Amino acid sequence: VSIQMFENQGLTDDVDTYQTRDLMFVMVSDTDENRNPQMADTVRVTVDVGNGTAGNGGVGLVLDTEVLTLTESGNVTGIFRSDTVVVTDTKLPAVNDGVVSWGLSDTMHAVYSDATGASESASDTALAKEISVTGVVQFYEDASYTDDVDTYQPRQDVVYVVVYDTDENRNP
Repeated sequence: VSIQMFENQGLTDDVDTYQTRDLMFVMVSDTDENRNPQMADTVRVTVDVGNGTAGNGGVGLVLDTEVLTLTESGNVTGIFRSDTVVVTDTKLPAVNDGVVSWGLSDTMHAVYSDATGASESASDTALAKEISVTGVVQFYEDASYTDDVDTYQPRQDVVYVVVYDTDENRNP
């Protein structure tokens, strides 16, 4: 029994991080869940989101829960795939609304438990990271960083520099 989260529909890009606004695909491999060889079977996976340290709330709180139904990729494969699952930081969390709501540094935990009573289970986790952006450098001529400029007097002006690059803050 295994479970894995992916970032592409072809299930070739397994990941342990997603951007705060992304698409997720889940795959479970469990051969004894192929209960009917005449049709594709289904299994369920529970996805919980735990609060990270970037927000103002308490750490470790469960923010959102989604139960996903995965469908077998063929009649007798034992490989189960989810549809496209949206993960976002722009929607308020609501249980089983079809969208996984989370924010920066939150952790998603996907759990699969075998329904046939074989007491097999598997889990996978992923961390929310900031959406990558191009870095920006801005020059200012005042200490309050309100007067941005592109020209200076040599040896006469004080230069204030700010670098904005949100995806490079690896140790907040």
